Amino acid sequence: SVESLQSLFQSEEYINEKVTYKQSQKLSLLGLDTFLNSIEINKQYFRTGIQVKNPRYKRKVYDDTGVIKQLKLSLNKMSGLTYEKLCQDICSQLSSKKHLYPIMLQYIFEQSLLHHTYCNYYARLVELLHKQFKNDVLLQTQMERIYQQITEQTESGNDYSALCAKNKQVDQLIGYSIFITELEIKKVIHNKVDLLINQLIQNITLNSEDESYKCVVCLYNIFKVLYKDTDINPTYVSSLNEIKDGMKYMKIKFKILDILEKR
Repeated sequence: SVESLQSLFQSEEYINEKVTYKQSQKLSLLGLDTFLNSIEINKQYFRTGIQVKNPRYKRKVYDDTGVIKQLKLSLNKMSGLTYEKLCQDICSQLSSKKHLYPIMLQYIFEQSLLHHTYCNYYARLVELLHKQFKNDVLLQTQMERIYQQITEQTESGNDYSALCAKNKQVDQLIGYSIFITELEIKKVIHNKVDLLINQLIQNITLNSEDESYKCVVCLYNIFKVLYKDTDINPTYVSSLNEIKDGMKYMKIKFKILDILEKR
């Protein structure tokens, strides 16, 4: 019966056999986990529960919708005074709702693209959640998916619509750059920022004026976080000076000067 399942799942025999099975099927389960983490999340699906006519089961209704709304509300309330407590509260709520972690992670990434000044708070939340769930594959997949969504945006419509789309993409790239940097500073991820910096530096000289400017603005925001209290890596200083000296677009040259002089 349904009632007996709970006691079955908690029995010593079941737990021991489950551990043995997981150890014997480790590679297969890892492949399954990777596949499941790669599935794009449907944010319209909130697991609100199945309505049943039998009064015996009417109490079996999930409260995921309410939990998701509360988690999103907590994200929107974050500030310098409240973020630490809110992070702890969110982690506590998700401890009994592990299946909501992927959608929460996606919300956090999306918020970081819009609200750059809060990236430090969002990174702290991801740091705590990552310690709790330890899902490197999901985190990596989410980073790649968000970056792909940003960079694959296409400009369409009239000139005004194209300008708005371009500005939105720049804002999102800045948010992504800051957020990734904050995550690496907190040691949630590793060896991502240097790759991103080198890619941006390389793209400055390979693209049009607008595309090059996007790269420089992203670099500016990364360096503001990464080298807030330290000197800029001499290798980057040398590369940026070389680009600056040969740059014909003045707004890009001046932005590179802002980076080098840490303005």
